[in-house]
Amino acid sequence: MSFYSMFKKKKHREEYNTAAVIGKPTNVNHDIHVTVTEEGVLEGLPSSWVRQIGTQITKAEQNENPEVVKKVLQYYNFSVKKQNHAAQEIKHIFTENDIAEESKQIDLYMKSKDAHKSKDSNLSDDSSDFERSPLNQNPTLDNNLMQIKNLARSVDNLAIDVEEIEFRKPSNSDDDIYLRRSGLSDDDYMRQIRDICNSGNPLDFYEKTLKDLGSGASGMVFAATRRGTGELVAIKDIDMSKQTKKDLLLSEIKIMKNFKHKNLVNFLDAFVVDYDHLWVVMELLDGGPLTDVVTETVMKEGQIAAVCHEVLQAISYLHNRGTIHRDIKSDNVLLGMDGTVKVTDFGFCANVVGNEQRETMVGTPYWMAPEVVTRQKYGKKVDIWSLGIMIVEMLDGEPPYLREPPIRALYLIAANGRPRIMRGDTCSTALQRFIDRCLEVDVDRRATAEELLRDQFLEGRSELRSLTPLIRAAKKILHKN
Repeated sequence: MSFYSMFKKKKHREEYNTAAVIGKPTNVNHDIHVTVTEEGVLEGLPSSWVRQIGTQITKAEQNENPEVVKKVLQYYNFSVKKQNHAAQEIKHIFTENDIAEESKQIDLYMKSKDAHKSKDSNLSDDSSDFERSPLNQNPTLDNNLMQIKNLARSVDNLAIDVEEIEFRKPSNSDDDIYLRRSGLSDDDYMRQIRDICNSGNPLDFYEKTLKDLGSGASGMVFAATRRGTGELVAIKDIDMSKQTKKDLLLSEIKIMKNFKHKNLVNFLDAFVVDYDHLWVVMELLDGGPLTDVVTETVMKEGQIAAVCHEVLQAISYLHNRGTIHRDIKSDNVLLGMDGTVKVTDFGFCANVVGNEQRETMVGTPYWMAPEVVTRQKYGKKVDIWSLGIMIVEMLDGEPPYLREPPIRALYLIAANGRPRIMRGDTCSTALQRFIDRCLEVDVDRRATAEELLRDQFLEGRSELRSLTPLIRAAKKILHKN
């Protein structure tokens, strides 16, 4: 048996008014009230949502947990809408203050026309109801009623658009309104961003390599080396003309310049190039993502403890500065060939290495804590839950429910709470207890990062250099040498 085959895993992750005069609508509302029939059918959901359930959530599950189903569909559709409207937006540093705002946005989304619009046609659910109603059985009224219906929809939509101007991702004209409110123009923001960036030419400091690291929603990423030292870095080229919230970008550059920790992929420098392109220089690790190791090799408990210790130090650092990562997973833990462990993908440096192959329409639900969907006591401890799921990755090679579609995965997370671990029975008592403290459904009882750093399990951690053979084996298997 070869050295590399010793480590290799065989499994891979793979209602309308007929009056002729329609006045301005008041109290426009589309609240969704869900009930369950005796047959276990959810009533009150938009028809497009019912179609989404399909075979993913059984009638028995709908009957048992109707509110969970409602929250899952609400969260999923909100997330899809948000992602589609923010396709060119950078990821911003997330704090606990943002949680209440996001919850308000979800509630507002429930009252918007978008929550009732089918993904299969341009007709809203209201229009489908109209076409099935007795009013539509008289053909002499059809044309007039259809005109009234279309006018009502137009006015209705206008009311919602005005109501939601703060919620939706601004278009170019919306961005102008947004900037005028702040008192600063787009040029003003670019001037301030330029003032806090390195005024030099980035090519005088860094030499581009031939390796492109990928492309994200907000720009291209390429590798480079620092002239004089040969230090490997990643440079993200952000097209500022596509960034509508430049005030947030400005504030976050200031924050990131002060974020320095040995277990974070650190911000190194920033340049404005050709007036409207921002080059963000970040550390680059040569060992690749932890994902490669967990999918292709078998990790020992000491190695799992070593990774957890380093990741927890990064989480603790972020939490002490009021920041929540929200996306802890193996893809966002990068390794150095010496076993260095660093967390990435927070703030505007998101996807700095272009690693987006496992992103879904709702983000990455498989590592998501139940309270994110249910919006109950949602705070910093979501990162601890995600760490627990990442431990499951290190044990089983993949997170729970990875082979399930996102909606079903979200339902199982919210309904079941703690997932089953395939190799759970083989774990030591110390590791089982550590996982228990991470995957505690009761947020109040879930451990903090500081508490976990003192846990007995971490006392048995291996040296970081013990990760090097695993990194090399994964690279060999995946032909990444």
